[in-house]
Amino acid sequence: MATYHLLSPTENSHDVIEGRGSITKGSQTIGATGDVDRKEFADEQDSMLPFGHGDIESVTAAAQTNRQHRPWWPLATFTLASIGTIFCLTWLALSLDVLGRSNPPDPSPLDVALAAPLRRPDKDYVLDPGWDFGAPSQVRTYDWVIVDKEGGPDGIRKPMMTIDGQFPGPMIEVNEGDIVEVHVRNLASNATAIHWHGIFQNGSNWMDGAAGVTQCPIAPGASYRYKFNVTGQAGTYFYHGHQGVQALGGLVGPLVIHSRDEATVQPIPYSSDRVVLLQDWYYDSDSELMRDVLSPGVEDAPVPNTALINGVNQAVCANHPGRPCSATGELLPTLELAPGMGHRLRFLNVGGFAWFQVAVDEHNSLPILEVDGTSVKPAPGSALVIAPGQRYSTVLMTDRPGKEAFWLRARMITSCFVGQDFPEDGIDEARAIVRYQTHTKRHDDDEGLPLPTTTSELQYLPICKDMSSTTSFSPSPALPAPGYADHSWYLRVNLAIGDWRLQRGIMNSSSFRPNLKSPTLHRVLDGIAQNNESFTQNGVLDAAFDLASELVISHNGAAETVDIVLQNMDENSHPFHLHGTQMWVLGAGHGYFPGYEALGLQPEGKGLLDPANSSVVDNPLKRDTVTAEGFGWVLLRFVADNPGVWLFHCHVIWHSEAGMGMQFLSRVDIMREWALPEDARLLCDAPEEELRKGASPKDEVFFGFGNGEGG
Repeated sequence: MATYHLLSPTENSHDVIEGRGSITKGSQTIGATGDVDRKEFADEQDSMLPFGHGDIESVTAAAQTNRQHRPWWPLATFTLASIGTIFCLTWLALSLDVLGRSNPPDPSPLDVALAAPLRRPDKDYVLDPGWDFGAPSQVRTYDWVIVDKEGGPDGIRKPMMTIDGQFPGPMIEVNEGDIVEVHVRNLASNATAIHWHGIFQNGSNWMDGAAGVTQCPIAPGASYRYKFNVTGQAGTYFYHGHQGVQALGGLVGPLVIHSRDEATVQPIPYSSDRVVLLQDWYYDSDSELMRDVLSPGVEDAPVPNTALINGVNQAVCANHPGRPCSATGELLPTLELAPGMGHRLRFLNVGGFAWFQVAVDEHNSLPILEVDGTSVKPAPGSALVIAPGQRYSTVLMTDRPGKEAFWLRARMITSCFVGQDFPEDGIDEARAIVRYQTHTKRHDDDEGLPLPTTTSELQYLPICKDMSSTTSFSPSPALPAPGYADHSWYLRVNLAIGDWRLQRGIMNSSSFRPNLKSPTLHRVLDGIAQNNESFTQNGVLDAAFDLASELVISHNGAAETVDIVLQNMDENSHPFHLHGTQMWVLGAGHGYFPGYEALGLQPEGKGLLDPANSSVVDNPLKRDTVTAEGFGWVLLRFVADNPGVWLFHCHVIWHSEAGMGMQFLSRVDIMREWALPEDARLLCDAPEEELRKGASPKDEVFFGFGNGEGG
């Protein structure tokens, strides 16, 4: 490091010169030990001091004399050097500017998401035709950014919550036995959690994505990594936001698991494979609608304004003068299908309230191959009926000569709305174009092509109930149910008006309220670790939980068989979804449950009445979302062999947010060995007010008929 020494008036300049090396002056060189010009150099230094030999005038005169004797070339050298330096710096600045313009900094993930087009191209819903079904098991990794974004899927704009700025979310396509890893970064204004609808989550209960049940929500600005295997299941599934009603506002997408023998085992051959997402759509803010539904005196869920297929429809802006609407001429979804072949269509109802009838004009055969992830023997049918949360795979034969285009229709079943009308001249039907496409004529852009002129033959349905009530579905290969039930639980479900005129969903006098700061799974694991017996007993855990808001039923055996008698005391049909497993449907009907004997079973399901007649358990349909029709019943059976806490709730989003849900706890013996991952616990460190953003308001907000802000 250089040391700079400032001369003082009385300091001997000779001492300073020595040790500096050589200094050039004119044509002479002054060395470190030179004597010839040392005095001249010292005199010059002295003459430039503010104080020195004589007064100011003599010092000034001496300095002027010295300047007159200076040579001209040091000044010239300095000037040229300065000019050169300025030139170089200017050139460098210009180069950096040009470089910066040609290589701008990478945009942030938020900028990318906000700049992305909201609508996905039709090709994003087509499964990979070159998929390797025999590929070694592997980790399939996805990176998502959750962002708020204004969008208009049908032209009418509203605030939305999206993945990477697009709607619906990206399709996840994997093989059975793969591991799915999704990195979620929440840049939205509300907290969120992602539920993987229909995925068993065996050994990864904390990845189920049920806020307040298996995890704390992902607070705004936080991140979380979901990682789980998909062993032992294949078929059509989806994911959606599980905080409040976020699934209504854009946070939803498809998930397909290929079986290893899918390419070779096809009861009806098909040459292409794609997903078709159906959902109802609201124009008002989803969070405002949720608050309105839960407010005092409100008894009816809001009817949607319209329906979407793969996130698209076309609104008539003139019918909505008070709403921002852009009639941009967005094309309806198009399914380009080769003629004379079979094509697999995987229909998913990812909506929140509406049931759908689905058909393709002039195609009277839509055989069903899969129901909620269960392969079934081809079942005949010309139209589908799909409740919220349900999925069906069909094969469409493109065998109608003489025409090239047909309407695919998804019509909301109005009888499910209990007499309510569509608001604002709403549209009850979403449509897509099925277009026969030859190898010699490809339509990369359908603009300008004629629309279908076909008509619909869909019939009005007076009641909403599962297709299994009219169509026999037989799993293939067969999946016989256990003949003996270890437990039978009677669950009465209804919507009821309680204190402060609040209508809430009820299951056996319990109305579910998730604890977003301390999820059920966390409390159970902590209780087990502390040897708290209230968490390890069999049956209803009334000592560990407040039954008024958390009905939890535990089964501690290795693989106990559990029956659910679901009795619907409400005029609304309720499609119930069980997380973590599938349920056999042993029977369903209208009115009161007729008793086990009417189904050929012993009381409480303790075996068969006639051992020679086992038809009720031989090969019943097995699925994860089953409906108890209005004022009806359904008998379900499942094996409680998947360790964890599993939510059982109505998949009509307005009913589930009103509290129509409860929880099953299975295999506590295995859970004793669990340690909750640290990143799962860290989610709960966020302040409760951050975790509650986007959640349903607490009941106390409405006490006294007030309309204060919800927590």
